[in-house]
Amino acid sequence: MKHTALVIAAVGILGAGSALAQEPIRIGGMYPLTGGGAIYGVPAMAGHQLAIEELNAKGGIMGRKIESIERDDKLNPSAASATMKELITKDKVHIVVGGLASSVGLAMAEVSKQEKVVYIATIPKTIQLTTDKLHKHVFRTASHTDFEGDTMAQLVGQYKLKKLCHLQLDYAYGNDLEAGVLKALPKYASDAKVVLTLKPKLGATDFNPFIPQVMAAGCDGVLSGLWGPHFVSWVKQAKPLGFFDKIKWISGGEISAQEITGDLKDDYPDNVVSNTYELWYHSHDPSHKAFQEKLTKKLGMQETPQWPMLGYIGVLYAAAAIEKAQSTDPDKIAAALEGLTIKTPVGPLTIDPKTHQANIGQFWGPMVKKPGRAYRMMDPVEYIQPK
Repeated sequence: MKHTALVIAAVGILGAGSALAQEPIRIGGMYPLTGGGAIYGVPAMAGHQLAIEELNAKGGIMGRKIESIERDDKLNPSAASATMKELITKDKVHIVVGGLASSVGLAMAEVSKQEKVVYIATIPKTIQLTTDKLHKHVFRTASHTDFEGDTMAQLVGQYKLKKLCHLQLDYAYGNDLEAGVLKALPKYASDAKVVLTLKPKLGATDFNPFIPQVMAAGCDGVLSGLWGPHFVSWVKQAKPLGFFDKIKWISGGEISAQEITGDLKDDYPDNVVSNTYELWYHSHDPSHKAFQEKLTKKLGMQETPQWPMLGYIGVLYAAAAIEKAQSTDPDKIAAALEGLTIKTPVGPLTIDPKTHQANIGQFWGPMVKKPGRAYRMMDPVEYIQPK
């Protein structure tokens, strides 16, 4: 009788172990899926989902299926904090990826610190994430404001601009991008002077109070971080006034992305030089073609947006770290991410073990008209990557 009980107990333990082994790997994905940020967040989530689908088709992670638990961060730090805590405490995710606005990324990083769960920031670019707010469990696979600002300063020197107007959104990304530009200007354009600085609020739609100020300042260049709907609104209000006729607009914020060029079409102005993480019509790495074909099939369009790339890379990094760690323990995942190199459609990327920053680059160039196209395209294209 006692022997039978022991056998049953042993079988029960083995069964429990088998069930645990089959427990899915839960990855939490958070992007703005409604409101103004959805223009970037929805495509980013599509890239996230594409990576999950590919990984599951190959057997998942450690032989376990991946479960993607997706939430709307609402482009709001408070809402994102509450949602991320719920993902961790209720949904029991093993890692969180995503975020769009830098203010949201900082809020998510704080939750990551409190809950001791790894967070990979796939879009937020504030330099604070990998400096002042850096901690054991936060990592970034997007670019950052110091590098973006450095590139913008290089372009000021390249185009020999002298009088600059600085136009940034008044929140973490805009303020840190401004600081990054100002830090780099003496290196590349020591004789350039900022004669006007304006900071509209995040989410602003009416730029009429700002446009006349820039036009009256006599700037030959505008340094901007207006992204997504902010840039679209500025163009629609400023272009009819001839704003872009004589002013060179040098911009971060990925306004060279297909999401923006396809939205504005013929309204996209002259004299814009900007950046993007991916171009559907330009392959920097041989694997990009296959990625673009899969994305085209998933989205049902050839002229795909750039944001899926960032969602895609974030999931690849999460999966690679868990696979390397052979564990879902947050400390082991964090240790695995430090110095981790993976292959991506924009080439191999490595996370710096000290700063937790990936060495991802961006495509930069002027936006020009092309025969037979209803939207602007970047030409020439230059991929600029941190050394």
